[in-house]
Amino acid sequence: MPQSTSPAPAATPVAWPPGARSVLTDLDGPVRSLQLGGPAGAPVLLCVHGLGGSALNWGLLAPRLTATHRVLAVDLFGHGGSGLPTRGRGLAADRRMLARFVTEVVGEPVVLVGHSMGGVLALLHAATAPETLRGLVLLSPPVPDGTGRRDLALTARRAFLALPGVAAAVRRKLFRMTAEEVVAQQLRQATPHADRLPADAVAAVVAETRERSASPDAGAAQAQQWTGILDTMALLARPRRWRDTVAGIDVPGVWLQGTDDPLARAEHARALAAVRPDWPFRLREGVGHLLAVEDPEWTADAIRSWPVAGSA
Repeated sequence: MPQSTSPAPAATPVAWPPGARSVLTDLDGPVRSLQLGGPAGAPVLLCVHGLGGSALNWGLLAPRLTATHRVLAVDLFGHGGSGLPTRGRGLAADRRMLARFVTEVVGEPVVLVGHSMGGVLALLHAATAPETLRGLVLLSPPVPDGTGRRDLALTARRAFLALPGVAAAVRRKLFRMTAEEVVAQQLRQATPHADRLPADAVAAVVAETRERSASPDAGAAQAQQWTGILDTMALLARPRRWRDTVAGIDVPGVWLQGTDDPLARAEHARALAAVRPDWPFRLREGVGHLLAVEDPEWTADAIRSWPVAGSA
């Protein structure tokens, strides 16, 4: 696998999580990644967050995996500490960035860990570049409604959300909200158990959200995230095509899902995961959409006990 010959960017400490270091790399746009620990030369777990999240989302899970793995987390474009893509936007830009990060920054096959929309990106990457992966860990990826038919209602909703006035109205609403309100809304939408989340993890996300909303590219970053929503909806609206993509991936995988997930319903996740009987499908009772934050110990144990990650 080709590796970058340019000097490695400098790593700088971050306030949270403890011991993490931040690196900014130009990958058709500025991309921040966090080095979350692990022995030099150990197999790499590369973590990709979901819509509206960032590399901070892995701060509770990573310390439980660094005894045996080097854990890295990347910010998608328009999220966290990453800037805007110079080529394209939405999932297409993030797919190109992720491919370059694996080959040029990591330089060796990784276990790719994808949460929510990050799980969609992980699946797309696995479908096109399986030789760059040791394995695939999916945490609550969005799934079709389970009927197998083209989702006309989702297609119509996507068309409505694509109207310029709708996106602008959402941006105006978000910019009127405080960082605390934005994060609280995101958590309520993701899990019925938001009150259980560790205060320090939530505070770190609030601080990052406040900083991001004050940046000059805040509006463009929101537009990049919005395009990611629309791109994901377009994939899910064609469930047979998406099912065929998942079924055709030539990479070992494991699928982790919370029973109380309001964004990716467990029964629909199980229905899609059934096209991959070779991938273990594990349900966690009493957990919503945020497995790595709500129950990092169970999530880490599920990854450690999976033979592919355990022997990576």
